[in-house]
Amino acid sequence: MSDKPDLSIIIVSYNTRDMLRDAISAVPAAMGPFTFDIWVVDNHSTDGSGDMVRNEFPAVTLIENPNNPGFAAANNQAIAMCSGRFVLLLNPDTEAEPYSLAKLVEYCGHHPEVGVICPMLLNTDGSLQINGGNFPSPIREILHYSGIQRLLPNKAMERYRFGRTDFDVTTEVDQVSGACIMVPSEVITKVGPLDDGFFMFFEEVEWCWRIKKAGYRVVYLAQSRVVHHWMGSVRSNYRAMERELNRSRRRYYRKTGGLVTRFGAAISSTVAAARAEFFTIGSRVKRAIRKASTTAGKENR
Repeated sequence: MSDKPDLSIIIVSYNTRDMLRDAISAVPAAMGPFTFDIWVVDNHSTDGSGDMVRNEFPAVTLIENPNNPGFAAANNQAIAMCSGRFVLLLNPDTEAEPYSLAKLVEYCGHHPEVGVICPMLLNTDGSLQINGGNFPSPIREILHYSGIQRLLPNKAMERYRFGRTDFDVTTEVDQVSGACIMVPSEVITKVGPLDDGFFMFFEEVEWCWRIKKAGYRVVYLAQSRVVHHWMGSVRSNYRAMERELNRSRRRYYRKTGGLVTRFGAAISSTVAAARAEFFTIGSRVKRAIRKASTTAGKENR
């Protein structure tokens, strides 16, 4: 018998101690009868995440980085060392439902042509979080960031963006969310790990693109369910995150598209940057108005 685990689970953490605890705690029930090991790569957290893992989960392999090299690079650190038949990238702001990860392993065990598989994602309140769809395109992004898509029927826009509207059905897709994504180790050996030129955003999309290009299928498995809480840290600095998103968007299209696609991507990036600046300035104006109103109220008392 092989001493390799069925699944190596990699969680990259950055100041997510409490959510990280919940994510790790949910794994045993989610794995059912399958064997697993867990790797936590901490990107220089300051909230005691490393100490929590050491003290509460001694079986977990902890890698503590002296800085934050980014999501892709941190995952690649563990990918280079783990030995599971399958590798799962799992966000720290997730909680896998019982037997959910086992279903991913089972499906891939019966379908060797699958190179990427993901579960259905749910919001904290149990509502659907859309996952799995078409590869992005500059046209769809321009429609989104310009607000034009709001003029179109929801169903029509959803089908245009994702290629489908029924997310209760297991189906083949182009790309999936990196919140929970499983890849066979032999596929990683063939196509390579994540491109660590992406600090964050688009790294899983480009990975799916390479894996599909190598002839494998990307599958959305509706029978597997994982709650994704959406940390909110990405939204805390809207302008900085939008800049990083644009940088990653340009890198993705440079790697995967031709001249026309790159030109369209440049336009979509400009529209997205303008939108981000508009929201940032709008937020500042609102704060200034609230502050002025509060000051005026105190002076009139």
